[in-house]
Amino acid sequence: MKLPREVAVVGAGTMGAGIACVFADAGASVRLCARRESSLEAARARLGEGTAHVRLTTSADEALHGAELVIETIVEEVKAKRALLAQAEELALPEAILTTNTSSLRLASLASELRNPQRFAGLHWLNPPELVEVVEIVGGEHTTPETLETLSNWMEELGKAPVVVQRDTPGFVVNRLQYALLREAYALVDAGVCSFADVDRAVTHGLGARWAAIGPFETMDLAGLDVHSAVAENLWPELANTTEPSTSIAEALESGNGLRGDNSPEARVARRERRDRVLRALRDLR
Repeated sequence: MKLPREVAVVGAGTMGAGIACVFADAGASVRLCARRESSLEAARARLGEGTAHVRLTTSADEALHGAELVIETIVEEVKAKRALLAQAEELALPEAILTTNTSSLRLASLASELRNPQRFAGLHWLNPPELVEVVEIVGGEHTTPETLETLSNWMEELGKAPVVVQRDTPGFVVNRLQYALLREAYALVDAGVCSFADVDRAVTHGLGARWAAIGPFETMDLAGLDVHSAVAENLWPELANTTEPSTSIAEALESGNGLRGDNSPEARVARRERRDRVLRALRDLR
């Protein structure tokens, strides 16, 4: 399937610029919109050679006019997103698909004032979108199967790994999995079982490395479902089920030192560079 002829990305922060990069690198025509010229300058630097395929603008009208695919990635605020989506419905092509990159707001709320909610869906990218392969495609109450299929095909054309979320549920799939692991991780640290560094090491050198090759269900099939069933029966009752966030988060926020004790600008840059280096290697390996 061919990519959409004109893609409008509204919101030129880190996420919006990264999404524009993905489409531009695939040769699609992209219009990237931000409210401030300074945001566009930062996006221009990030786009690099891909800028030739991207038109930068501070006019949402200009970005949305005639678009076949609209990707909204503005502030997580219902009224602002509703207004932009209504504007997109007026200016984009009649058959355009409208999407939101929200990771926390319910699609039904965002689509409540759309005339054609069947062509509206969640399109949730993970940072950095140029390197993370997964994109969640989320169906709302009125989203048609054809809309989900078209988005899934477009993502595959971009070299992404689409995860189709058939029902709008808080956190979708990726964040629910991530936060389930985080809840247990905090519980282990709070109970004195291990340190934050030990948890990071267990994931990056164990679970994460293994799951990058085969997923958790594939891993259980390979391990043997008899073993899996026995371990699950013994371990399930022991896992954390608290509904309150760990106090470690508030303490780290207050100290400003981060969970690992070093949240300096230099440490953050080093972590980001290490993350991107590994993600790039995994992407190239696949």
